[in-house]
Amino acid sequence: MTEKQFRIVGIGEILWDIYGEQKFLGGAPANFAIHCAQLGDIGIVLSRVGKDQLGEDIKQALSRRNIDASFVQIDADKPTGTVEVELDEKGKPRFNCHTDVAFDYLQATSESKNLLQSADAILFGTLAQRNSSSREAIQTLVKSAKNTLKIYDINLRGWNDEIKKTALRSLQIADIVKLNDDEVAILKSNLAPKRSDVDFLKELVHKYNLKLAALTLGERGCILTDGVALARENGIKVTVKDTTGCGDAFAASLVHYFLRNASLSEIARQSNLVGAFVAQFKGATPIYTMSDVENFTLKINGQS
Repeated sequence: MTEKQFRIVGIGEILWDIYGEQKFLGGAPANFAIHCAQLGDIGIVLSRVGKDQLGEDIKQALSRRNIDASFVQIDADKPTGTVEVELDEKGKPRFNCHTDVAFDYLQATSESKNLLQSADAILFGTLAQRNSSSREAIQTLVKSAKNTLKIYDINLRGWNDEIKKTALRSLQIADIVKLNDDEVAILKSNLAPKRSDVDFLKELVHKYNLKLAALTLGERGCILTDGVALARENGIKVTVKDTTGCGDAFAASLVHYFLRNASLSEIARQSNLVGAFVAQFKGATPIYTMSDVENFTLKINGQS
């Protein structure tokens, strides 16, 4: 019997990550949707691109990856988003994200509202909410999806009063929060400086009535908690080429297994594996299948 496929939407930015002369499809929600599809679910991108060649290239790239591009809006006035990416010696990226681009003007259309209300899960972040227009659209759309699992991938690019306000509003409408080690440090220093990471995660779960909080720690693994139980996975040694997109792959795996009622420890283990697997490739969304991940798992476990 074929396993059920869940409809999972990434809402927010879609753009091109520019590495010198090369460009790779990017934007955390779009990366997430692509990884969801490669893990066996139906990944859908809800975003906005310019009426330009880069926008057309994005729609064609999504089509080649068998991702439904019909919910990618076209903006006649603003260009498609781009980010310059520089990698350090450990493959950790630094981003220069251009502003006032198409995804900053995402609209809450009736079609997009219907999409989110019929989805099994949606992921949204902070970056695409930097503009008041897209922020109100995203907040409206997410809140309208009453029976849909909502994942807030904090994905911070700095911290100020406006970002703080957006982050707190987003936590209030989320079911799951995902953040990395840099982001937990920023949040703790501003919201709860004396808390340990674990206590802070548990506090987020209880304060915002979350189902789950997930902290990715790069080469040190991850921590998941539902506010009571805790699952911790150590890092996996791989030859790292690029960590861009590893968190998005982790989030996709987390949702994949959460929707299938996996245990906290299994969600942590599988998501940690997928994140490490993706770190071996350049670009945020390398092409792979579940079989590739399973073979990687066997290798890591010393069974092949």
